[in-house]
Amino acid sequence: MHRSQGQSRATIDKERRIGSLLSISMRIAGSKFGGGRYSYFHLDANAGSGWNDEVDVPGSPTVFWDLAEAYLSDFDMPFSAFLAERHPGRAAALLKRSELYAHCSFVFPRDNEEVLAVFAQFIRERDRPDFAVGTVLLDPNGWGYRSKDGEGAPVTALIEFAKEFPRIDIAMNLNARIYRLQRAQGHLGLLEPEALMHALGKDHWLVSYAHYGGNDYLLAVGRNVSTGDHIALGMYTLASQQGRHIINLVEGRRQGSLFDAGL
Repeated sequence: MHRSQGQSRATIDKERRIGSLLSISMRIAGSKFGGGRYSYFHLDANAGSGWNDEVDVPGSPTVFWDLAEAYLSDFDMPFSAFLAERHPGRAAALLKRSELYAHCSFVFPRDNEEVLAVFAQFIRERDRPDFAVGTVLLDPNGWGYRSKDGEGAPVTALIEFAKEFPRIDIAMNLNARIYRLQRAQGHLGLLEPEALMHALGKDHWLVSYAHYGGNDYLLAVGRNVSTGDHIALGMYTLASQQGRHIINLVEGRRQGSLFDAGL
């Protein structure tokens, strides 16, 4: 497959899978807490411009806006979206795109760890932290490693955030190949994927695996409400045979085949 075609396929599939897990979280929150009683709080920690121009597909902020309009509005559940994007040009494009949507969105051309702190304070001023519902979406190019200038996922801050806001789902789309390269380079403080899930303190995890060209990806969503497997979406509980196989693949312990695991 031509490189651009492979990239397009991977990007389209990624956004579909992210969209699927966001729609699940929204429907759970709306059915339990809708009717104007609660708000839905969302943070995209790696937002981009809102559109992937290289392959002409919507980015994760646009996916969120469209789904929120479809699901949260039906449940009469207001929402706020915090969008972190360090790159000034992409942040400016995202701000312009956000004006197309009549929603409460805040675009921050700042480090995602800083934005996470602002997001947390915003919730505290509007709801009890242990009651607040929503999602935090992480879609970095790498894993849990943060460079000296702040590039990367805000793992340490996210662990503390998850303790304070137990009802907010954590969704991660992570490049497993980059993780294994970082691990081989001996970056200190780098958590194994499953160790990171446990550190985030969620009772239930769904995991999914995708492989394109030289890259493979782990999509994981942690919540404190059990939803079981979502086989049609290729998402499995962490404790299932398929879930264990996915973790083994991502962490470099190849056992059997995807066919044997029923994937």
